Amino acid sequence: MKTIFFNYPVGTPKVSLVTTAKRVSQLMSDEVIPKNAGYVEHDLIDENSNRNDWAMVGMPEYLKFDNVKKPTKVLWDMDLIEVYILSLIRNQRQLAFGVLDTLAMRALTKGLSDIVAEIEADKQALRDMPDTVNLSNATNYWTAYEAVPDAFIDFESKYKSKLA
Repeated sequence: MKTIFFNYPVGTPKVSLVTTAKRVSQLMSDEVIPKNAGYVEHDLIDENSNRNDWAMVGMPEYLKFDNVKKPTKVLWDMDLIEVYILSLIRNQRQLAFGVLDTLAMRALTKGLSDIVAEIEADKQALRDMPDTVNLSNATNYWTAYEAVPDAFIDFESKYKSKLA
């Protein structure tokens, strides 16, 4: 068994994949892989593979070839990964804002202006996060993911004793 990456539609940077025991020539005869597609054969990628390879199987829309016409390597499209990571940050941030807004209202009703200021500082840090995340040294999905600061904490727990 092996994992075969190929460009589809042919001549585009879009990457598709198939896991198979068949030869590429057979897959082309069977019209699984288009006849003129560029392709790269890879050892079988499964749950026992390293996390980078495993992520490639789950996220082929974020992959590209080193050369569309005659590929030799499958690479992460780091521009697309950056867009993806920033969208994850924005989605998580929206969830956190809802929690922080509720906590700020509780603090306001109790007259705890110092806690409200602390909550507002947390919200500002979350607002600034997309501009402060630096993915320039990221080489794959995981190094990009790990470059994101761990700012999404359990805000309910952080403020529980302060609002008691």
